[in-house]
Amino acid sequence: MDLDSRTYFKLNHVSYGDENFEKYGRIVDAIWPLTKRRDHETPEMWCSRIRDPFRKILEENPRILSKNGYIIMYGKLYENDKVHNGYPTDYIYCSVCDSLVFIPGTGYNPRIYHDSHLKRCISENTISNDHARRKEILQSIDRREFQIWQYKQYILKEEVKINRLRLELFSQSTSHSEKDKLASVSYDHDANFIASYENYAQSKATVAKNTMPSAPSFEPACISPARQEMISPTSYQSSNCKSNTSEIFISSRYAKQNNLLPSINHLNQPALRLKDGTKITFV
Repeated sequence: MDLDSRTYFKLNHVSYGDENFEKYGRIVDAIWPLTKRRDHETPEMWCSRIRDPFRKILEENPRILSKNGYIIMYGKLYENDKVHNGYPTDYIYCSVCDSLVFIPGTGYNPRIYHDSHLKRCISENTISNDHARRKEILQSIDRREFQIWQYKQYILKEEVKINRLRLELFSQSTSHSEKDKLASVSYDHDANFIASYENYAQSKATVAKNTMPSAPSFEPACISPARQEMISPTSYQSSNCKSNTSEIFISSRYAKQNNLLPSINHLNQPALRLKDGTKITFV
């Protein structure tokens, strides 16, 4: 058997009367200490320490285990002044690719992703493994951003309640309906819907649309007659052009969008100079 989540479950939940009870128990007793990351030990140090002993366990039990398997690194969780031992991390050692692998917890059963990684390694599908790993990381990021969004919704609702209480405390002459309006109190919302993933996705799409850079205004910049180039992506024109200068004016917004990072001159103003000596002023 490949040492995946199903095999781990079978090893840990064998019944007392099973003929493999003692054999499974010895394997579990040998593997469990290897899962624990020691204090001040990095994931790389943990992997280096447990690699050979773990592979030896797989090789010494050919009737039960194949040489394919993974082991999860467990650490400590410090929460509310308490230490929780045996807390699963995002790291595993995979015997097939013989490497330390970062697999983020992307759901309530992260072992699914561990099993998928093992299967892809066994099938030697490296391209699929890289693609799946990227997808899993993006899913993990999205799930955590959704959780943050949910927390923010809760905070916003609590802030509304606080504002309403303050109005009740300091605005005795104002009507209750007006206080509700000033505090943005609503009696028609569904709390479950507000915190739903669908609403989060819609809110995220709206933010992305509103923050998308708009097309720059294509107006000619002020340049000297000696230089005939047109720096068109600019939204600023100067009325102080002089024929004996070589100076270009561009908007700070355009500079920011195009990653033009100016230095600060002696007048504490942003300035950028090209290789040919042309001075660019940001406005």
